[in-house]
Amino acid sequence: MKKKVLIGIVVVLCIILGIIFISREMDGIIGSKEKVTQEQLYQVEGDEVALVYNYSLQKAKAIYKDGVVYVPLNWTRAILNDKFYYSDDEKLLSYALPTEIVYANFENVDNNGKPLLLESDGKVYLSIETIKAYTDVWVDSYTDSEIKKMYINNTFGSYDVATIKSKSGLRVDADNWSASIENAELKKDENVTIVEQNEKWYKVFTQSGLMGYVKKNHLKNFTKAERQSAFVKPEYTSISMDEKVVLGWHQVTTAAANSGMEKVVANTSGMNVISPTWFKLSDNKGNYTSIASKDYVDAAHKKNLQVWPLIDNFSKDISTLKILSSSENRKNLISNLIADAKKYGFDGINIDFESLTQDNAPHFIQFIRELSVSCRNNKIVLSVDVPIPASYNMYYERDELAEVVDYVINMGYDEHYSGSDEGSSASIDFVKNSITDSLTEVPKEKLINAVPVYTRVWTKENDKVTSTALGMVGAATWVKENNVNLTWDEEVGQYVGQTTVGNATKYIWMEDERSMKLKMDAVKEADLAGVAVWKLGLEPKEIWDVISYK
Repeated sequence: MKKKVLIGIVVVLCIILGIIFISREMDGIIGSKEKVTQEQLYQVEGDEVALVYNYSLQKAKAIYKDGVVYVPLNWTRAILNDKFYYSDDEKLLSYALPTEIVYANFENVDNNGKPLLLESDGKVYLSIETIKAYTDVWVDSYTDSEIKKMYINNTFGSYDVATIKSKSGLRVDADNWSASIENAELKKDENVTIVEQNEKWYKVFTQSGLMGYVKKNHLKNFTKAERQSAFVKPEYTSISMDEKVVLGWHQVTTAAANSGMEKVVANTSGMNVISPTWFKLSDNKGNYTSIASKDYVDAAHKKNLQVWPLIDNFSKDISTLKILSSSENRKNLISNLIADAKKYGFDGINIDFESLTQDNAPHFIQFIRELSVSCRNNKIVLSVDVPIPASYNMYYERDELAEVVDYVINMGYDEHYSGSDEGSSASIDFVKNSITDSLTEVPKEKLINAVPVYTRVWTKENDKVTSTALGMVGAATWVKENNVNLTWDEEVGQYVGQTTVGNATKYIWMEDERSMKLKMDAVKEADLAGVAVWKLGLEPKEIWDVISYK
């Protein structure tokens, strides 16, 4: 008896499963009767506008006011165009074009008298027409209905279209048992754009501005259409030397030290750019101290050297954030630099702003964009120094910098530094990896790799590690005086050695011709724009036979 009951249960279950399977295959005959409203689907009401980017509904919502759609500025920057720069303190929008900077505030209006900017509930919004003027996108707006929607896309080229075979519904997901969209009936012979497709279901975009799923066999007349962009992209032109850059940084700390240029240059061979450390930010208004010298520039030019003075942010008395987050401070700093370029006749500017944080990085990028405008208009070479790419400093956005500057200099050293554990200042894998990682963001024609002509003597005593920096010449002298036995370490690409002094152990990772050749081979194999040397005066004359491209 129990066996018969069990068989009966199995039979009933099989019948139920069969019915479910058949019903799923019965196209549109059996399926979910659940419906969702467009308000539920797009999650907007009143004057809110649903944002759909590349046919994906966004959490952010736009605002419809006086016939204009205003899109959240933060979303615009994150998704569409991060060149829109806004200062909360100044209530000012800036946009750096190749040869000019455009500004807008809440009083500015378009040709129809509509505000370009809108503020609501503490958030800033930008008119869609302003966005379109500077961004390569196409937009479909549906703001006449109760549920307002805006579709923004940045894809161009061919796309698939089809025609509805017969009256159909539109479902939320690719399944008969998915809810259907209320008041979203597809009419026979209605044209739709195919957004996504799988074996049985196609996601479509309708002429009425709805998006959902329809069975593939409800479609016919599959064809291709073409969408062309009419946007004219700004061209951020660059200055490029007609030979590989071989730059030497000349550290000068006083005006009197400028006279040392002749001595450090005499030791070099094949160098074509010298970068004296002349400028240091001195206050939070964009002013700086200067030890620039016209005689220095003239003497360098006579030696066929371009002069790209360096400006740094190393002073403890200044706030890089306060300087760069103010449009007035940036303008002041830029105008001072350009005025000095004209006064002293130097050829370029080298920006060395270090220890940037996530907070001040966007302002730094905006500063570089704005400075590039003045440099481009005055034919001044603009180079910027950046640390090696790492997970903790990707906010430098090297690709954004590379778009507007002439050269990006990868500071390929300080793998181990004062305050770290002992080790090489620039092992060969460290150099190679930093070049490879940099090239994912910076084109090789703009990337310069900086190499060290110094090393460190490390002292370890009672688990405490300290170090002293030595130039290549000084390091060779130290090794000789302390009878240090050096052995070649293939992994780091350097000679290494150690010695014991009292209770301390001293270590050194040497920089010499052999280690430098490995670094220069990496630079040349990657066909980079050139090499930079930190710093002049620390190196033996012979090293230039390795560094020079001649």
